[in-house]
Amino acid sequence: MSQLTAKAIEKATPKGKEYKLSDGGGLYLRVRPSGAKSWLFSFRLPDSRKVARMTIGSFEDLSLKEVRARLPELRKLVADGIDPRNARAAAKTENTQALTMQALFDAWIEFVKLANKVSLIWAKRHEDRWRIHLKSVLGKLFVRDVGRVHLAAALDAMTRKGITEETRKALTTLNLMLDYALTRHLIEQNPARMLKPKDFSATANRPRDRILILVELRQLWLALDQGSLIQEGLAGSVTIAQTTTIAIKLLILTGARRGEVAGMRWSELDFDSGVWLLPSSRTKNRQAHTIYLSELAINLIKNLWQLTGNTPFVFNTGRGTKQQHICQDSLNRAIDRLRKKDNDLFQLNPFTIHDLRRSAATAWGEYLKTDPHIIERMLNHQPLNKLIATYQRAIYSEEQKIAWLAWGRMVDSQVAQDLGNVISIKKVKGVGIS
Repeated sequence: MSQLTAKAIEKATPKGKEYKLSDGGGLYLRVRPSGAKSWLFSFRLPDSRKVARMTIGSFEDLSLKEVRARLPELRKLVADGIDPRNARAAAKTENTQALTMQALFDAWIEFVKLANKVSLIWAKRHEDRWRIHLKSVLGKLFVRDVGRVHLAAALDAMTRKGITEETRKALTTLNLMLDYALTRHLIEQNPARMLKPKDFSATANRPRDRILILVELRQLWLALDQGSLIQEGLAGSVTIAQTTTIAIKLLILTGARRGEVAGMRWSELDFDSGVWLLPSSRTKNRQAHTIYLSELAINLIKNLWQLTGNTPFVFNTGRGTKQQHICQDSLNRAIDRLRKKDNDLFQLNPFTIHDLRRSAATAWGEYLKTDPHIIERMLNHQPLNKLIATYQRAIYSEEQKIAWLAWGRMVDSQVAQDLGNVISIKKVKGVGIS
């Protein structure tokens, strides 16, 4: 039977009832009375005598050349005993159910929040990273179609902006969400695992080693006091200035993380026992933590009671809301402002808020001779050795308490007061006491 030609198709005008023109091999052009033209495939499965038909598509969407190109695939399905109508329905269902990268990210971030394995702060950083840097490039792509070329394009765009650290962390975000897809059989492999930070000039920075010695801590404490005095005459800024000042001082006294201090709640404090009870929901490793407060630390916190005692947060912002604490990043900005205004601080080597945690931990070992495993517990670090982490459950609460109180006395006498000579330290019960 002769095949159709473009001229024959053009002359195929509508009639009173539907009719078909054969192109051979089971392919037909169907012409309806309305004038609509579409392609049909007629076939019979090997184990059936019944002739079946399926619509391939409209003439407007598929040319004669295009529909002929599809015909061998359809005929092969029939030869293999597969109904092409079912195969197409399965493919359509797969396309309908296919996840976009945006849908995958939403499902993954919801899962990690519900699993309660990470802090909300950690989750928000991933959300911000996705929204700011990755969503526009990857969000609309189907997960199943995403390869290294797509991921690399998104990361290269970040590299061009010079945000090396964020690029490295963005690769971590992609790895975690695609691992989630892998374990749920949404993809066969995680393409992000083939990429390395060095491929994008985003190798992890060398760990910081900046610590502030007692003389430098004294200079910072003095600058904080002077900064508060400067703010006293400015309407609306007294509460914020005082909360920021005391928050930074508590970082020195406790060695806690900036986010833990910034979000401190009155309900977490027990002044009678002199402890700050950090719930697992507010710690980086999801382990509850007890911090023993020195007399100086307790007095500093109590100074805020009249200002924020009617709010949940010790360091409430004072911006017309009772439900918002100071931003942890604002503590770093406060240090930057002080360094610009204070000549003594400006002369010091640059330091950040996180360096205060390292300075406190170093001081516990250097001045108080606190044993390293005690310091690790004070920092709420989990042992790197898995056997120790599994079987060694001692928390050394008494030793921690002695160290924190001793450090509070040292800060009170040599940092908060005029700094004299560094006093000698002697070892008592495993922890040096000044």
